[in-house]
Amino acid sequence: MVTQQSPGIQVAVHGHPNADTLLLWHPAVRSDPDAVAALASRIATRAKVRVVVPHWTDGADLLRSVRYARESSVHPPDGLSVVGYAEGGIAALSLALNQRRLGIGLVRATCVDGGPDVLDPISGQRLIPAAAPVETEIDVIDMDDEPASAWAHETVDAWKSAGWAASLVPTAQFTWRVNPSQ
Repeated sequence: MVTQQSPGIQVAVHGHPNADTLLLWHPAVRSDPDAVAALASRIATRAKVRVVVPHWTDGADLLRSVRYARESSVHPPDGLSVVGYAEGGIAALSLALNQRRLGIGLVRATCVDGGPDVLDPISGQRLIPAAAPVETEIDVIDMDDEPASAWAHETVDAWKSAGWAASLVPTAQFTWRVNPSQ
């Protein structure tokens, strides 16, 4: 792991510097950075990617981390993927939705542990998918909890209805948890 200071934000980088870049937005980085670092290291090793983990508190930090991930990558900057948990997951979907307005491109955006009451930390609003002329893939992780699962299903359907390549990933197939036993 390499910890670096980018203008306005501290980031930890895991994995080989020449690998494809995955930006990991996990709110537990504020309360348990060691657990998130262990998760990032596992992801980097298993997926053979470079994982950038910002220490973020708000939407502005998340956008700064996108700039850092894009500028520090040896690959084309639009080859970026984002995985976000809770409000970071909603922000990942928001980034996908607004990528052209922001002048960026994404390969994939993944939302883990999202929910109906989680606002987008970038805009402060509820996220409503709309049609976009991009090829970004959207993944929403299904949850064991019934209300969260219903939200995941509804969210994937809404993104598909808006013309996105959206997939519901079963909980059993998703292994990127802070604690491997989760």
